[in-house]
Amino acid sequence: MAKTLTNIVFYSPWERRRIARIVFLLIGLSLIWSFFSDTLLHQLQRPVIKFPDVDLTYWGMHWLGIPEFLTGNFFVALFFDLALFAACCLSFWAPEKRLYIWSFIVLYFFYFITFNTFGAHHTNHKIGFLLIALPFTVTDYKSFNYLWQGLRYFFLFALADAFLWKFFRLAWLHTDQGLMIMKKNAAAVLYFESDSWLAGLYHWLLQHPGLVNAGYIAGIIMEAAFIIGFFTRKYDQYLFVLSVLLTLGFWLIADAYFFQFMVLTLTLINFHKLYEPRRFASNLKKGDMTPV
Repeated sequence: MAKTLTNIVFYSPWERRRIARIVFLLIGLSLIWSFFSDTLLHQLQRPVIKFPDVDLTYWGMHWLGIPEFLTGNFFVALFFDLALFAACCLSFWAPEKRLYIWSFIVLYFFYFITFNTFGAHHTNHKIGFLLIALPFTVTDYKSFNYLWQGLRYFFLFALADAFLWKFFRLAWLHTDQGLMIMKKNAAAVLYFESDSWLAGLYHWLLQHPGLVNAGYIAGIIMEAAFIIGFFTRKYDQYLFVLSVLLTLGFWLIADAYFFQFMVLTLTLINFHKLYEPRRFASNLKKGDMTPV
């Protein structure tokens, strides 16, 4: 049964298993999306440009030659992608098996580094799937709950820090900041996909700059609201809604796909409230009147 300690909901092993299945279902859907986006390793076609930048992790991976090995041969890359899908499916099927979880984390880490380094840009959105899998690597359900709550605070920090970054750099004083961000990031869509519905939407927004700039300021205010989460969990359901709106805003104005990072919004959901009625109904069918 879930317990509450200092306003922290402690999920039971039964609930943990179902949360894990939601997590790995979303990860699996993301991998399918990567396949149709031609961004799995076997679809990179032996890339030669790399961007390790000044990150010691990336330097170490390239010093070991792991990204080059994984992408240098089509069949090696294909086997890796199949293994990644298999690890995700096994983690969904048996989330209590730590071997499956760790296998997925290691494989996804290699995929994360390789995708970023040959994409010639350090993207941050995929890190969400790496982090959200970590709580399921422990056997003790209390340790799982502490790690899960730790991810909640990390997510709150990420969005609150985004607000502080804009606030102290005085970006909010630039009246056309939102419009300039959209112009920079929508240029490729307007040029290469000029007949698409998205390009049409951008054309309309460019004719109404006040809406774009107002949306940018609204986004800053929404990011600031996540500071509240450090002091109370009472408004987590509203913060969840704001996180969804922010994700759509990042995509529309900045052409940034933070959908995968926003998987961490699951830490804002009180799954105990969702699962408790189902468990009670299940027990009633079995003739068990013991409260859950």
